[in-house]
Amino acid sequence: MHPILFQIGNFSLRAYGLLIAIGTLVGFWVAWKKKKDANMTEDNMLDLLLILIVLCILGAKITYILTNSPLYYIQNPKEILSGSGLSFIGIVIFGFATCWFYAKKKKINFFALMDILMPGVMIGYAIGRIGCFLNGCCYGLPTNSFIGFHFSSVENFVRYPTQLFISFMAFVFFFALLYIYKSKKYHGIIMGWFLIFYSTISLVVGFYRDMLRFPPFNWTLNQYSIFVIIPIAIFILVWGSKHEQIVMQDGKVDEGKVETWDKKKFDEDSNEVIIN
Repeated sequence: MHPILFQIGNFSLRAYGLLIAIGTLVGFWVAWKKKKDANMTEDNMLDLLLILIVLCILGAKITYILTNSPLYYIQNPKEILSGSGLSFIGIVIFGFATCWFYAKKKKINFFALMDILMPGVMIGYAIGRIGCFLNGCCYGLPTNSFIGFHFSSVENFVRYPTQLFISFMAFVFFFALLYIYKSKKYHGIIMGWFLIFYSTISLVVGFYRDMLRFPPFNWTLNQYSIFVIIPIAIFILVWGSKHEQIVMQDGKVDEGKVETWDKKKFDEDSNEVIIN
């Protein structure tokens, strides 16, 4: 592993922090390219990015502490400020909540906003997990497989590189989200599929990760979370298909070639789109 890429004097460039930063920038760039689809201005996007960076890091740390030996952090409070120890599900929870309040404040369609953000979050997730691999954290269970890696100099066995499992699946699902976006018929479809894809990653990789497990299935908390996330995703997809359809001025379903509006703002009797 290469947790420190290089060091000059007291300054060291850590792989984990660098990859997290790169993932954040790439993810934001992906969302930036689609900002007009959610009626977001450049100032809106920059403001939201700054807010998300602060609150998502805070949420990721809080969630990690609560789900990974909180007593240890009470006894070692300095570790709370360490760069490692972040939970992606915490990023998702705090990120969704932040975007909800921001959308309400700015009177922006929440589902449209989430749709432009989710592909960027997925590719950021993929890049960030490479940082975990280089840092030697978030590893898998011991294995005799040829794909195993040594993650500690004090261990004489290898482990599954679950960070790379996550990264590979996230890259695949990133392109899947972009494909779905091209034929988007209603707001919320990308958000819904993102949650399904994330749950798939959590469930599959959870069988190989070295994490605390709980009855009745001997699963990790991330795996059990699918029983909450999947129903939410299905609700979003069903709700969006009925209440957040995208239409053109003539009332036909938009194919992504013209500016779109919410179906609820379309007056079928006059065949006009109402724009506030």
